[in-house]
Amino acid sequence: MRKSALQASSAPLYTHHTCIRTRNIENAINFYSLFGYGIEVKFRAGPARAVWLTNSKESKTGQSDAASRLEIIEVPNYVLDEKEGTIKRALDLMKHETLLGLNHFALDVTPHILSLEKKEYYGLDQFLKDVNEKSKAQFGRDLNVALNPRQVVIGSQVFELCFLYDADGCIFELLRFIKDLDQNVQSGWEPWDGSGFVGGEDDENSRS
Repeated sequence: MRKSALQASSAPLYTHHTCIRTRNIENAINFYSLFGYGIEVKFRAGPARAVWLTNSKESKTGQSDAASRLEIIEVPNYVLDEKEGTIKRALDLMKHETLLGLNHFALDVTPHILSLEKKEYYGLDQFLKDVNEKSKAQFGRDLNVALNPRQVVIGSQVFELCFLYDADGCIFELLRFIKDLDQNVQSGWEPWDGSGFVGGEDDENSRS
């Protein structure tokens, strides 16, 4: 793996947080609590209410030692400017494949699933079922699945992944490591076989 100039002589740069805009900050906080996120600190971003959510109980406030941190910013009503009887939603990036820029973030559920020490098989399907039951019990809502769990091979490793919509319709990924392959697969771009593109027509039937 080629090293950058920064890697050669200094500590790496860490991802501090991923920022998501919401129409209702309480709904967003409740949703991400289903995935282990709690409030680290509340603050103002100009006129908007904002919060850092983290899923690490041992992190120092504001430091980059959290397993994952989200910044949630609530768009004020006068800026949101919703027409009467309508609720604005995030652009469905599963259906807009030509848009450039940030597409999604991914949460690795592997350490969490391993920590459960399940004796029987427990994959993304089982994880989603448990989280969905928690969502119905606490908030009376089902999870909105954008892409059902499926296995993919990336390099010499096998993963299971799925995509969900959050409370505002932003997509994010759940990823579970399954195993290393016995054979060494070289990193590279093989010619596309015409299948498996997330967001394509083949995935329409996978959404619920």
